[in-house]
Amino acid sequence: MIDLTKTMINYLIKFQVPKHANWLYTTGFSLMFIFILQIVSGISIAIHYKPSTRLAFLSIHRTERLFKYGWLVRSLHVCGSSALFLLLYLHIFKGIYYKAYSGSKKIIWLTGSIIHLIMILIGFFGSVLSWSQMSYWAAVVITNFIGSIPIVGKPLRLILLGRYSVGASTLRRFFVFHCIFPFICLFFIIIHLLLVHIKGQTSPIANRLPISKSFEDLYPNFIAKDIIACIIVLFVMYVLCLIYPNIILNKLSYIPADYYSTPTDIEPEWYFLPYYSILKTFESKMLGITSITVLLSSLVLIPYIYNKELPNITTRSYRLHTITAFISLIFLGLTGKYRYTKLISKLSKACVLWYLGFISLPLVIRIISFINKNHKRYWILASK
Repeated sequence: MIDLTKTMINYLIKFQVPKHANWLYTTGFSLMFIFILQIVSGISIAIHYKPSTRLAFLSIHRTERLFKYGWLVRSLHVCGSSALFLLLYLHIFKGIYYKAYSGSKKIIWLTGSIIHLIMILIGFFGSVLSWSQMSYWAAVVITNFIGSIPIVGKPLRLILLGRYSVGASTLRRFFVFHCIFPFICLFFIIIHLLLVHIKGQTSPIANRLPISKSFEDLYPNFIAKDIIACIIVLFVMYVLCLIYPNIILNKLSYIPADYYSTPTDIEPEWYFLPYYSILKTFESKMLGITSITVLLSSLVLIPYIYNKELPNITTRSYRLHTITAFISLIFLGLTGKYRYTKLISKLSKACVLWYLGFISLPLVIRIISFINKNHKRYWILASK
């Protein structure tokens, strides 16, 4: 057993990382650390939580006030979810920017995409559990949109809600889902990490140096960088918990759910704002759901859209396209914070179209090149 442990430790220490890896490469380790922290803090809250429409809101605030350091555990869980999604988006940006999906690493990217989708579901289920005005009406809005999906929408909505409206059965189901999904996600994270160790990481400077010169051992330099990144993330979280505890939560999160009083402005957590902005912008529910589906599925399809067969002009401008696509998503999230106006609607649609342009550009280039080839072949045959 001791020999096996030694072998594993040596294998981890000897793992090769890019020598020119920047701070974006620390997001993976920080993500794992925050995810474990979320599970521990979540279990602490779940012990005292009551999945009942009458007691859910009170049980959370009772945990904060009556149990030792309950307020800190709750704040850490709330701030941890924001830190988790921020690191997740940075990790995705790093993967796209440095083409971490290229070649044999496609399987790593696909497992990462599954983790991303599961985390979105965990975040949504967890946001409803507080049973406040914000969480209740957010659940009503989102499930209504799910119900408008053709064929599968109504059965799926009924499975999620357990009835025809958001209520007690919905809360119990979401609590069960929120408790089970993190462990499913942890399973995929372990697979993702194993694949990274088997396939290796992508160098930020591509193939400019020989492999022997562009990679080094994980220990000691890079592991020190990972630890420093985790300390910085923890420090920011503690500042938010101790000094600015209300900066993340909306004021409606402190009001119990009222079925008869609809809030004027329903605003979800910041990490769901791009999707909320899309739903709010498009007049057609179906168009909004289609846009969100394309947005989420585009991450899975990127390895197949951007590959080595593309022309040099697309490859050279790839990193600039990646930066502008992510900036468009940031602006899309910002527009979600404002009330619906014609200007906000146009800006949101422009952001969606810009991101879709990033995804569809290689497809357009392939179609044009295919038409040109066939056109030339036709004229050659005609001239004969």
